[in-house]
Amino acid sequence: MKFRTEIPSPKYPFSINYDDSLLFIGSCFSDKMGAFLEENRFNTLLNPFGTLFNPASIATALQFLLNPALFNSQWIDFFNEKWISFAHHGSFSHSVRDTFIQNIENQLDKGNTFLNKANFLFITFGTAYAYRHKKSNLIVANCHKIPAHKFNKIRLEVDEIVAQYQTLIAHLQQNNPNLTTIFTVSPVRHLGDGFHENQLSKSTLHLAIDGILKSCPKTFYFPSYEILQDDLRDYRFYGQDLCHPNEQAINYIREIFSTAFFSSETEKKRKLIEKENKFLNHRPKTNS
Repeated sequence: MKFRTEIPSPKYPFSINYDDSLLFIGSCFSDKMGAFLEENRFNTLLNPFGTLFNPASIATALQFLLNPALFNSQWIDFFNEKWISFAHHGSFSHSVRDTFIQNIENQLDKGNTFLNKANFLFITFGTAYAYRHKKSNLIVANCHKIPAHKFNKIRLEVDEIVAQYQTLIAHLQQNNPNLTTIFTVSPVRHLGDGFHENQLSKSTLHLAIDGILKSCPKTFYFPSYEILQDDLRDYRFYGQDLCHPNEQAINYIREIFSTAFFSSETEKKRKLIEKENKFLNHRPKTNS
């Protein structure tokens, strides 16, 4: 008897190998998947703007990576004794302006160079809800604990997400014809928005990605959301907050990811590296 609906590993007209460069951008789930490849010594770059959640902010970050000169002072503010960027995660905030600017510029330069040569771009949408800063009218990547009354909460519409990414992907592929883009929806539930609102948000993201895939070449989808929601489908695969997948769930999704994207030769090499990493991590320390 079967007690769960197993999602088959998706098939793609390409495979990822150790000669490829992979850029991951988006929600914290992209960090988890990207870290998996980084640990296994693939050439990866993870979230050069820090963790981003909504499609508009992710698109803005990619536009800045395409052309770092587009990032300007309108995205910068000073709050609670720190310089902040409305395009970046709070980890970039700093009390010293020169250090703050230098950190951002370093990541922009690094990200621009990497994106120009990347083979694969993985984009993870977390939520369709976003916050628009009233004073600047910018959709922000992070509110940086600024009082809520200074923002308007919005839900991005399917059509506007699709239109924004049609233009963005055209620019990405014009800049780098070798680039393949894989979208995924984070299985992390954003229950702070409300249970029904979370469903509306995730549905919006799925519909938007469907529209993007239908209209943009070299774009694909990886079903991380479905693997957790329809395959695992049990709270024992969540962390204590009952919203984020736990390590067991992450590892299961990573297995399907490997089967979907890696050739047998690449997977064989990955497993050897994984074994070597375990040995290095568990090697007893010697007394000096």
